[in-house]
Amino acid sequence: MLYKLDEVIENKGWDTRKKILELLESREMTAYEISKLLELNYSTVKYHLELLEKVDLITVRKDRRNRYLYRANNNIKVLNLLNK
Repeated sequence: MLYKLDEVIENKGWDTRKKILELLESREMTAYEISKLLELNYSTVKYHLELLEKVDLITVRKDRRNRYLYRANNNIKVLNLLNK
């Protein structure tokens, strides 16, 4: 399924995705770290991370220990413009 940016920011769950993006603006984190900080189920966080990755608001990379690390990328500036 293809997602558009407006579908991701206007539909149910945007508040959670926004909190995730706020965390990822400061540093890279694993889904587990995010789930603990936001007190959310790990699978819920993974779902939102996948959506954010599909619309290119976050980037993901594997570290040496095969953990996936997520970080907000420069495309987040688009959201800042939309919120003004």
